[in-house]
Amino acid sequence: MPMLTERRLAERPARSVWMFVASFAVWVSTAHATDFCMTDPRVEAVDSSAPVTQSFLDQIKAIGIKTIIRYYDHEDETLPGKTLRRGERDAILMNGLKMGVVFQHRNDKFASFTALRGRQDGERSLILAAENAQPRGSAIYFGVDGPWHTPYELANIMEYFREVNARLGGSGYRVGVYGSGLVCNALLANGLAALCWLAAPTSWPEFSAWYQTKRWRLVQLPTTQCGGRSVDFNLANSPEAEYGQFGR
Repeated sequence: MPMLTERRLAERPARSVWMFVASFAVWVSTAHATDFCMTDPRVEAVDSSAPVTQSFLDQIKAIGIKTIIRYYDHEDETLPGKTLRRGERDAILMNGLKMGVVFQHRNDKFASFTALRGRQDGERSLILAAENAQPRGSAIYFGVDGPWHTPYELANIMEYFREVNARLGGSGYRVGVYGSGLVCNALLANGLAALCWLAAPTSWPEFSAWYQTKRWRLVQLPTTQCGGRSVDFNLANSPEAEYGQFGR
């Protein structure tokens, strides 16, 4: 892929954004190798739902990735090993990488977005943040993993985040949202999230419009294979982007 300066990246029209993401998706779909580890200076982070291994960390470092994003979840986690634990956290940081975290527990189901779940997810995220010695000032993202857009749907999502904020209030952690441009806009405008991680699906509401605002901290790219596992690479807003990551 062509390399762009930060200024040119910020000035690209919506059509170029779609071309970038679409070309990545095509590139992945036509690759025949078992691994497709992306090397691009704009790609700073990778998220994975599986625990890391040393060989994976070595490969990720070799291609210039700076941050590993892992998951917080409830005890009945949706995938085995999905939840970040202290030993894995320590291994990532000892390898000179930064950490990011996102809370996801069936957040691809609209039924998850209730006040009760917001309270439960907020409380569980604080337990895991303490277990992982997550420093104050860093962020905990909460997933909104769907194309919801109606007033009713947005109202439920905002109620969920009100409860998340009530639980995290005073903790020192910033609340981030992973979701569509529409959801990012609604939550940031209402003071219910401080950080936006723009989800990969370009068909979700307001992807292109929100990308052009440059108010996002990360943009997720389509899922691919790297290091023998499914991962998502993520564009950072700038070479020195701050998106709630933490490390030594």
